[in-house]
Amino acid sequence: MSGAMTDAPSSDAYRATSLSWAQAATRLAVIAALILAVLKLGAWLVTGSAAVLGSLADSGLDLFGSLVAAGAVRYAALPPDDNHRFGHHKAEALTALGQVALIAASAALVSWESLQRLLQPQPIDRPMIAIAALAISLIVTLGLVTFQSIAIKRSGSLIVEGDRAHYTGDLIANSAALVAVIIGAYFAFPQADALAGLIAAAFLVAAGWSVSKQAIPQLMDEDLPDADRAIIQAILDQDEDVRDYHALRTRRAGGSRFIQVDIQINPDLSFREAHDISDRIELAIEEAFPDADVIVHPDPAGEARIERRVLSEE
Repeated sequence: MSGAMTDAPSSDAYRATSLSWAQAATRLAVIAALILAVLKLGAWLVTGSAAVLGSLADSGLDLFGSLVAAGAVRYAALPPDDNHRFGHHKAEALTALGQVALIAASAALVSWESLQRLLQPQPIDRPMIAIAALAISLIVTLGLVTFQSIAIKRSGSLIVEGDRAHYTGDLIANSAALVAVIIGAYFAFPQADALAGLIAAAFLVAAGWSVSKQAIPQLMDEDLPDADRAIIQAILDQDEDVRDYHALRTRRAGGSRFIQVDIQINPDLSFREAHDISDRIELAIEEAFPDADVIVHPDPAGEARIERRVLSEE
């Protein structure tokens, strides 16, 4: 970053805090997924419930996905190197798309098993075990999702957000599975178990779509939202030394924003004065967006853009 040196500790502290929250969330997700997978495996082996199997398949893939996510959070936080001058932030979006593939596989497995049970309904053996397993799963998952929501606000991590999408879907799917097991076991409607499995698959598909809509724009370097750009433009408009600006480029990668802009200033200013103005604006933008990597390039006002600028915008 080419911002003012006085802001470096603040930005570094922000990134360190964001990383610690993201790492804590992924570690907790691994622990929770392991507990849930073991619990549901035992319940499914005893009961044979399609609803429990659907929940088990999701937890198993969640466990794998959370393990990958825990490593990806560390990798995405690595500083820039010779081969990755902008850092490793896009590892978050790539990992999120990998999670989408796992979600799709889980949804297909659950749908197949549930359809078989719907066409050939079978009573649930020892339903109280299935009920207990699903109830415990709801409590554990609710606690995890709550912590993940806090971690996302503190870190902005797309990986954690992808993980939360899984477990939010689990909350709804497990609730439906719990109701279905009760209805199927105690109200002589065994098809309810299979219907719950299909509901779980539908929520998995919705969760995968939600994560895709966030990961793909980052990989495609989509602009920041209009609200973010408006804040940047307001900072530029309010600075009395900025006569005009152009080539405002923004994007997000992982938990970081990248902002570049060319400003036009008095051509009679010294190099030092121009540099100080650039630093001041960078600092103002960084204060508005502590996660941002900001580059402000000064141009002399009243002169045509140099050829490289024209070519870059074509």
